[in-house]
Amino acid sequence: MKGKGTISIMVVDDDRLVADLLGDYLGEVPGFSVIGVAYSGNSVREKLASGLHPDVIVLDLRMKDGNGEEVINAVISDYPEIRTVVISSYYQPVYLGYMFRLGANAFIPKGIDREELVVIIRKVVEHNHYFDDEQMEVLRCQMASSLPKPPRDQMDALTKREVEVLKLLCYQLTAKEIAEKLYVSKKTVETHKANLLQKTGARNIAGIIIYAAQNGFIKINEIYL
Repeated sequence: MKGKGTISIMVVDDDRLVADLLGDYLGEVPGFSVIGVAYSGNSVREKLASGLHPDVIVLDLRMKDGNGEEVINAVISDYPEIRTVVISSYYQPVYLGYMFRLGANAFIPKGIDREELVVIIRKVVEHNHYFDDEQMEVLRCQMASSLPKPPRDQMDALTKREVEVLKLLCYQLTAKEIAEKLYVSKKTVETHKANLLQKTGARNIAGIIIYAAQNGFIKINEIYL
């Protein structure tokens, strides 16, 4: 049962043994509640449609019956408040940029330590995304070392306040912290975030951060982990 302050989780993997073992482990972690285990992408979408809405979905990328990419697309489209942590035995650093643009909140290898996975889930809930040092270096290499200045019309498309919120999101501030810093309401910050997602074409905060770096709104070394 989910209590106050508890992070609710759904585990999705077409390897039933892996899914059940991971579900059992995460269910024993203080502050976590595993509210569902699914064995296919199609199954998790059915559970979501039935009203089962976890805070985080921990899912395999490649599954026979509805893959992880399809799940992420469904989550972004219909349940944007749910975070997705993708664990894959096909993990390759070269796919990092693609996975974050797709909308994943974290992308990690399947051989990761269970204790580290717990830390990652908590960070994703707190910050909406997770990059480790190695992944940040990969993203830096994937981005041009000399980032072009965004076109004038693109810069004009974002208001001065939206640019301020954009930069503060890159500094890992929460909506509440941004509201306090800018002396506005949390609701106003959430509105700016929604506008940024629409204007940048990003699918989550990780996408906004990548957009900000690629388009020169913030320097790569200013992105906080």
